[in-house]
Amino acid sequence: MILKAILYSSLFFLLISCNTDELRNHQTVSSEVKLSYAKRFKVKLNDQFVTIQLLGNKSNEDVTATFILYKNEKPIANQNAYFIKVPVKKMACMSSIYAAMVAKLNAQKSIVAIDNVDYYTNSFIQEGVTNQSIVELAKGYQVEVEETIALNPDLFMTFGMGNPSEDIDKKLMQAKIPIAISLDHLEETPLARAEWIKFFGYFLDRANLADSLFVATEKKYNDLKQLAKSVVQKRTVLTEIKYGDAWYVPASNSYMAHLLKDAGAHYFLGNRNETGSTPQTFEYVYNAAKDCDVWLNLYNLNAKQELLSYDERYALFKAYQTNQLYNNNNHQNKQGYSDYWETGITNPDEVLADVMYILYPHLLPHHELKYYKQLK
Repeated sequence: MILKAILYSSLFFLLISCNTDELRNHQTVSSEVKLSYAKRFKVKLNDQFVTIQLLGNKSNEDVTATFILYKNEKPIANQNAYFIKVPVKKMACMSSIYAAMVAKLNAQKSIVAIDNVDYYTNSFIQEGVTNQSIVELAKGYQVEVEETIALNPDLFMTFGMGNPSEDIDKKLMQAKIPIAISLDHLEETPLARAEWIKFFGYFLDRANLADSLFVATEKKYNDLKQLAKSVVQKRTVLTEIKYGDAWYVPASNSYMAHLLKDAGAHYFLGNRNETGSTPQTFEYVYNAAKDCDVWLNLYNLNAKQELLSYDERYALFKAYQTNQLYNNNNHQNKQGYSDYWETGITNPDEVLADVMYILYPHLLPHHELKYYKQLK
């Protein structure tokens, strides 16, 4: 009996030991990657996989989706997560911004599908759609689901608010195509949005390259921002034109408002704590901005005179009368789409340089406008 008890006891401890070793194999210690500006995703690393959490709501603790990126065997981890094998070799990019991020990481050959080629100035993408090496999946708002399933990409990168079960067509989800959502559009500052190149870097297994590219962008941007602080007499700026019944202007805590502040400008809307765009009446904008020195981002206009075809009252603004109209469509494709909305997001330092040159040309006397042009 004593011998049998010892045998059972030894077997019990052996099993516990094996189970404990197996558990340790799947429970490695993770360290969080420090992000400098981006607030809508978090990254945790361990020796087996990368965990990326999306923060679809304002609270940094409100995780709306979790992605597990692994290289070899699928790990035993959070079963509510979305598992994606990396590096991704076949990516469907449902925004020209995503494709620009991938291209900046020298991985544009991994792009096998896009949304609508009309939104792209990238010649690689345009030629790829023409020769059918890249598939166009969404001429309108709806994605071609059956075509996407047939293509079977390694990753379907798309736009949303952070919850794949709500953001993605249920047929795509049921087809078990790996899906990820970029929330870069919810960031409120230029550098925060540009830092999303790190997000793309993990999916492409190019995290180190993404880090180095962002560090270079950050330095250039902050050097320009520091230079703009030398301005004593700040010029005032108005943006956008009326669309329909409302004049949608960037809110005072929006991407564009932060960019203007960093450029040393005084934004006409003031310092109200709002994000995104805010609709205003023509009368409100006129009273607040009629004496602004510079007018930026005038829809898709290419000449000053075109502005009056929308509303003759635009001629009452000081910026119109002094020929200080600049639009962010210096380079356009055949459909009139500007690369400002494509590569400008990944290169906020170059956009900032343009705006600073427009406002204070003496600060950057040798600069040549890249994204902006003066309407004449």
